[in-house]
Amino acid sequence: MFKPKKDLLIVKGLSENKIDKIIDACNELVKLTFTSARDYFEIWKWVVNISTGSSNLDKLLGKGIEAGSITELFGEFRTGKTQLCHTLCVSCQMPVEQGGGGGMAMFIDTEGTFRPEWIISIANWFGLDSAKVLDNIAYARAFNTD
Repeated sequence: MFKPKKDLLIVKGLSENKIDKIIDACNELVKLTFTSARDYFEIWKWVVNISTGSSNLDKLLGKGIEAGSITELFGEFRTGKTQLCHTLCVSCQMPVEQGGGGGMAMFIDTEGTFRPEWIISIANWFGLDSAKVLDNIAYARAFNTD
């Protein structure tokens, strides 16, 4: 979220000088500039989509879950949100040609629902080495928003 400088000045410990330094550092990290649609299209062609494990859901989502983006899942209790997250932790490790991202996963568990045994089962279903798959998932349990 973008905050005006005047809103940051009310934060205890932030002086105008500190805020200027923060803004300068942010501007160095994130270049807010215009680009042509053609150049953006060239970048867009390289976006990878991760398979959900369901061809029908992948089709509905337009080729799966887009890597490098935030995707929000919501729904009623027991509708498969956690199972989908477990599946994505595995499928993101598959080669791009097979619907994966050739990468690794990070699972931040806010409800204590992460189950390594599910990962093993899903990895076996995809024909992957379950030990390697588990090694490629960074797991953290979040107990509060801090």
